[in-house]
Amino acid sequence: MKPNEKSDASSANPMNPNAVTALPSAHGDQVMLFRDVSLGPREAELMFRLIHFWEARNPNTKILIGQEMLLIDEEGTVIQGFVPAGRVGTYKLIAGSVYKLSNFFGSRSKVQYRVADHSATVSFTWNSALTVLENPPVLIPEDRFRFHSYEEFKANCDSKGDLYDYVCHMKLVNGHTITKHTVLDEIDIAEKRHLCVHVQTHNRPMMKLYLWDKAATDFCQKFKLYGSTPSVLLVTTVNPKHFGGTLALTTMSSSRVFMDADVQPSKDYLEW
Repeated sequence: MKPNEKSDASSANPMNPNAVTALPSAHGDQVMLFRDVSLGPREAELMFRLIHFWEARNPNTKILIGQEMLLIDEEGTVIQGFVPAGRVGTYKLIAGSVYKLSNFFGSRSKVQYRVADHSATVSFTWNSALTVLENPPVLIPEDRFRFHSYEEFKANCDSKGDLYDYVCHMKLVNGHTITKHTVLDEIDIAEKRHLCVHVQTHNRPMMKLYLWDKAATDFCQKFKLYGSTPSVLLVTTVNPKHFGGTLALTTMSSSRVFMDADVQPSKDYLEW
């Protein structure tokens, strides 16, 4: 399967940490799987890996709304999580760790800028209890990606719909050709809060990808620390928009940045 084709995950390979494989449960029926999460209050327990978390703020006032999360269970099902502003800081969250959550509310997923297919969101409540599991009883995948192609981004441009992932080759960074001597102006990028990367998938038109704030900082750090000049870029949850009449992608607060061999899909694309 080609990386620029629409996909939920890389192929199920036991040597691939990103592979999504349904595993037999070793903990009985006491833990609810994400596929069974529905709307309303729940006293059940969930077990999941925390893929990523980020702040949700009002776009106009910048007031903190809460903390959003991307969670994955043993079946590879991904769901969005939410901690309201009043409880932010209550829980010690570490990306990549496995947790058990008791008591939550299944709220309806937002319509705009969704980062998971599930119709519900796991919302933390006043009596939610979160426990880190050092030795989980089952294997839980590390990640799962939702890729879109150039054509799919173009068809959904400016729709404010679901946010999908994109893997590509880097052609230019802030207008400069990428060579082994390329040095990024991190001070200028920090002042402008963004950078622009010209990107392209195989046999598709070139696009501009704008990385903002933390995504721009992460890009600079990875680019600088890479042993050799990276060529493949994978960015999650990007928003397709028209800039000057042309299709472009922009990162969101939920976006993550990977290069070359960081994760299996980018590694596969590097070798393709």
